[in-house]
Amino acid sequence: MSKVGTFSKILVAIDGSEISLKAAEYGIEFAKKYNAKLIILHVIHIHAAGLMYITESTFNQFIEKNKKESEEWFNTISKKAKEQGVEIKTETLEEIYSVPGAIIKRAEEENIDIIIIGSTGKSGFKKLLLGSVATDVVRYSKCPVFVIK
Repeated sequence: MSKVGTFSKILVAIDGSEISLKAAEYGIEFAKKYNAKLIILHVIHIHAAGLMYITESTFNQFIEKNKKESEEWFNTISKKAKEQGVEIKTETLEEIYSVPGAIIKRAEEENIDIIIIGSTGKSGFKKLLLGSVATDVVRYSKCPVFVIK
């Protein structure tokens, strides 16, 4: 971990919501300011209970659709990063159990200095101050979490 107030590795978790794409813009700015490595992560949540009710081809279609969507987000973010002279790495993970857990685990594996995440995601309710994914990332992460409103 770098000294307090500086960051050498930044992880931004996105879900395609407007607020998560705004979080990616903050990630780009942080990476530029601190000359840091930037990882943009999208976690595809696979509901375990639903797995027994769908066919393999339906499951594969679901994964492909989600990966195509995330590629579009990654392309948009990559273009903005390139304009700022920031190099990024993009990743998509498939997770059955816990999206916050997957984000935190990836951050720990990469020795991330700060996680940037939107306050609410696609499923977020407007009246909630903080969505459940953001809340759990803030609660359980060992590194600082910067929440974008």
